[in-house]
Amino acid sequence: MLNSWIDAILLRSARNALRARRGEFYYDLASSLTDKVPLFSTLKDYEARARRRNRGDALMYLEMLHATEVGSLSDALIPIVSPTELILLDAIQRGGDAELAKGLFFLSETVEKIDMMQAAARKAVAYPLVLMAVFSMMLAGFALFAVPIVAELFDPALWPFMGRILYSVSQYILHYGLYTFLGFVAVMGAFTYSLPRWQGPTRRYLDRYMPYAMYRVYTGSMLVVSLSVLLKSGVSLRSAIERAMKYSSPWMRWHLREILRGLSDQSAAKFGTAFRTGLLTQVIEDRIEDAAKRRDPVTAFVKIGVGSIDKIVRTVEAASSKVNTIMLVIGGLILGGMMLGFMQTTMEIQTAIKPV
Repeated sequence: MLNSWIDAILLRSARNALRARRGEFYYDLASSLTDKVPLFSTLKDYEARARRRNRGDALMYLEMLHATEVGSLSDALIPIVSPTELILLDAIQRGGDAELAKGLFFLSETVEKIDMMQAAARKAVAYPLVLMAVFSMMLAGFALFAVPIVAELFDPALWPFMGRILYSVSQYILHYGLYTFLGFVAVMGAFTYSLPRWQGPTRRYLDRYMPYAMYRVYTGSMLVVSLSVLLKSGVSLRSAIERAMKYSSPWMRWHLREILRGLSDQSAAKFGTAFRTGLLTQVIEDRIEDAAKRRDPVTAFVKIGVGSIDKIVRTVEAASSKVNTIMLVIGGLILGGMMLGFMQTTMEIQTAIKPV
């Protein structure tokens, strides 16, 4: 039992390490394939070398070997890479070793940008949460420790208006703070769970606004990148969407099914209008509709996808900047109100105890 737990930890650590350096991993695999070395033989060599150096790496490569025996490279990398990369891998491995090598070279250059985009998205979510946590702890500490001391010296009923508000907040945190915190955790858990799963008209409406809009912008844009690579590999648009559904979340599959229905509509012979499901931003929807009218729609679509990554980073960073500014303003107003109420109250106390 102990060894199984240790192996699980080592395997998880090895996966995380490979995820961080997967660009080099893709490049090395592509170089081997270019030199006519079979993928299975390369992975076998990696596993044999890892057995002499690191048990976690050995377990990981052994897992990959078992997966490639019954499946493909994308199946072997399911525990390691994102669904977006799995879609890309699934596409490039369909054309034989030569196409796989080209695709892996492309991925080795692209993953750095993808990681940059993911980092921007994580920062956009994490920074406001950190600000909220800091402001909440300051508010709780002020209300639970500073306010009660002042209340013992001076009747709260005689406090100035801002002081009474501060006292009310203190009493609320004292009696309902724990329940509020648990409720917030529950809401955040439900929100996180709903992101890849919730479907329907209400979700489509909320996807226009933060924070759901950030998730929509990121995942929708990455879908365009994935479809572009599939189209570049010679796959038809309908087949590309059907393949993308294999590794997509329920929410994404819901949109993809609507896109497929749009492509089946005789009135939408060109694919431009089929993508107006609320998945993509209006700018990208317009670009796709314009691409559908070009002489070579597929090439135009591929250009949209390849050029989307840098634009996504800028979009996410801009959205993050707005959220951070709003959080700073709200936090500043709350802290300013607390300090004003506290200072007014202490001045009132000084006036009351001042000798006549």
